[in-house]
Amino acid sequence: MNQTLTLSDHPTQSVSESRTLLFKDGSRLAFEQFYLENIIALCYFVEKMVNDNAVAEDIAAECFIKLLDRLDTFENSRKLKSFLFVTANNSAVDYIRMQKRHQASHEEIAWINKRSQEDIEREFIRAEALQAIYQEIDKLPEKSRQVVYLSVIEGRSIDEIAVQLNMAYKTVQHYKTQGLKTLRTSLLKNKHLPLVALVAALQLISYHS
Repeated sequence: MNQTLTLSDHPTQSVSESRTLLFKDGSRLAFEQFYLENIIALCYFVEKMVNDNAVAEDIAAECFIKLLDRLDTFENSRKLKSFLFVTANNSAVDYIRMQKRHQASHEEIAWINKRSQEDIEREFIRAEALQAIYQEIDKLPEKSRQVVYLSVIEGRSIDEIAVQLNMAYKTVQHYKTQGLKTLRTSLLKNKHLPLVALVAALQLISYHS
């Protein structure tokens, strides 16, 4: 049995209401755009629970399939995203229950069941923030992209990055400074990113500055 959870309407505009209407009319392009905007965040959200990237991707894909079957039941884009993350949470809990790999799994289930709606929403916001960061990093020039990815996503120091990329310390520092500046500007210009996710993304970047 799935864990019964609810997620409050999150103030997000990642998908416009007009696109929601296009979903109901069967627009493939609208659905593909929604998928691209949310798949990374959804996979991250699930992987944090199941600790398995492949399983997380499978669960995320199943959630989108379930969404397709129920498109005509959603009033707005916020409910679309809410459905995705609640369904993903419940599917992840079911997966953990089925594993019965070791005692730790039972403790993990107990912890997940005790999570509040606020806990789930915080993870949801962090997932959105990380997805936005991934997308903007991917737009950076090659060298800056490599440096910023290693710094922000993998948490590497400038010394470590210099060794890995065979660059001088000051060169890495330059690419990191320029890359983070561009990354912040791009995030601030992202009109589709909810304010709370934007703040979370900027905080994460600042932590690695």
